[in-house]
Amino acid sequence: MINSTLNVAVWQGESHPGDVQENVDDVARIASRAAAQSAQILVFPECFLTGYYTSADVSDIAVGVDDAVIERLQSIARDTGLTIVIGSYERTETAIHNAALVFHPQIGMIGPYRKRMLYGDWEKSTFQAGTEPLIFSLKGFKVGVLICFDVEFPERCRELAHLGADLIVVPTALMYPFENVARVMVPTRAMENGVCVAYANRIGTEVDLHYTGRSCIAGPDGSDLARACADQSELLVAQISKKQLDQVRHCVDYLSALSANP
Repeated sequence: MINSTLNVAVWQGESHPGDVQENVDDVARIASRAAAQSAQILVFPECFLTGYYTSADVSDIAVGVDDAVIERLQSIARDTGLTIVIGSYERTETAIHNAALVFHPQIGMIGPYRKRMLYGDWEKSTFQAGTEPLIFSLKGFKVGVLICFDVEFPERCRELAHLGADLIVVPTALMYPFENVARVMVPTRAMENGVCVAYANRIGTEVDLHYTGRSCIAGPDGSDLARACADQSELLVAQISKKQLDQVRHCVDYLSALSANP
């Protein structure tokens, strides 16, 4: 066992729609706060870098996520020692994706992970769905990545659990009236897979969407290791441990039970 604990941080807050540079400035400030609290991985909400829901052309906004922005985010990760997971529009030669970018302080950029379960008509008409899971190693833990609606499907979490995930990080833009997803479903996903889940949601509004907040870090038994309020910016930090993961999995190992009796 390389490391027995991992300090996980989640940022709940608003970003500046369409203003990539201002959002990067916020990332730098928030990352400094998280590092000062001994965090080792920091998760931002869905499309925090660009804004999520907009009537503007997302392709025009995605252009702003250029090489200079990527290099600055990598520099923030390197300077703070944090692995940073942040939602963003991603423009490729053929499509726009709803993506999560992962920056490791030593390795560099990992991924991106591209959202696979697109929600609603706007997402389906705006983004091209991803096709592959993303899981990476961090200080002895396996970390899987999902985005918002992905976590609402048992199959997506179970896939990562079968790939060995200890922690699933979820940049999110959950809006009313779906607050029970954060309150009920996220802890259930953690419990039924014996993993921790770090769920980073937005607050405030974009166009006609009102976000629910209630970000959380759920333990492998479904308990809240940290939980944010509905309507305020918060930095959550919690420690997850191999010991707790092992104890929960030894007590009730749903994955092994299902494999033995499919």
